Amino acid sequence: MLTRAQVDPFVRTRGSQVQVAYLADPKGNIVLFLDRLLRLVRKLHGEPLDVVLEALRRQERRVRDASRLAGIARTIVEWCEFTLPPGADELDGARAQVFAARGALWPPIPGDTLVPFAAVAELLGRTPETLQRGLYDDRPGARRLHRIPDGDGRALLARYNLELARGILRDATRVVLHTRGGWRDVFRAVKAAGLMHELVRVGKRYDLILTGPAAAYLVRPARYGVRFARVLPVLARTPAWRVDAELIRDGRACTFKLRGRARATAGVAPVGREPKRERFDSAWERQFVRDFRASSWAKAVGWELTRERTPLSSGGAVFLPDFTLRHRDGREAAVELVGFWTAEYLTSKVAKVRAADGVPLVLV
Repeated sequence: MLTRAQVDPFVRTRGSQVQVAYLADPKGNIVLFLDRLLRLVRKLHGEPLDVVLEALRRQERRVRDASRLAGIARTIVEWCEFTLPPGADELDGARAQVFAARGALWPPIPGDTLVPFAAVAELLGRTPETLQRGLYDDRPGARRLHRIPDGDGRALLARYNLELARGILRDATRVVLHTRGGWRDVFRAVKAAGLMHELVRVGKRYDLILTGPAAAYLVRPARYGVRFARVLPVLARTPAWRVDAELIRDGRACTFKLRGRARATAGVAPVGREPKRERFDSAWERQFVRDFRASSWAKAVGWELTRERTPLSSGGAVFLPDFTLRHRDGREAAVELVGFWTAEYLTSKVAKVRAADGVPLVLV
């Protein structure tokens, strides 16, 4: 997540509305530069984090805005995967032994620099020289670049703009999420993060209301904010989405609006990565969709089957159907596949189905 120093230079408040100067690329030059940055990082596979950060910092001579580059560099680093080198978990104890050996041979004399390392290195299966060089390889900056994402400059541009939006939402007291589809993944992310939330029906759609990190009654807002930030990337992978947030910035109440689509042009700022292919929870679901789309219901009668689009709510319970049936004349029905695995599973499923009372529902 970007720091305030990497976000605030691009934030403006007009009246009560917060606006963000997202990084746009109408001429395509910025995407080419971001592609070069990614190629540079890929050449550093296996290098420590400190080396990767320094290589990115040296690109300042190629840009006009060092604040932009700092945020992009952090976005790249958080996108990558870094791991500690082999044997790093043994170094804490090894240092204590080396320090004790040095203390027993005090004061040092010329030429005995490696003597304290010799006995400890033998126990670890290393040479004294390698132990001396890697004595602090368990620090964060020594982590090695292990995996670089396959994304290109356009994906990095979208990811950076999304990080700017996440930086703004750390000041949110209340956030309302709207999405057209993808509710299952959004709910999973909200529940996994342990966020306080409420689902409210507004006409034919639903609003998911989240308590923001800046809410006055939170005991540990920083920790809550880290968990809160995990939801926006999941939301950005849904077909179409919108965020309406209430913020407190510099002691003033203001609002922030954000919207996007899973697929968008490079000039559209706050978007997530390209959506993956249609996902299924089981081979049974996949086969059901294949059979339905090959049937006369889809080909002749005019029904379309899609993954869950809209949650159903009644009496405080939330029910996410597996699929939605939609006819070309506008009729809709939810479709739920029921697996008979355990009595507890059936009890839970029946309770959710009852919560969807009054909604056209097909059980399979």
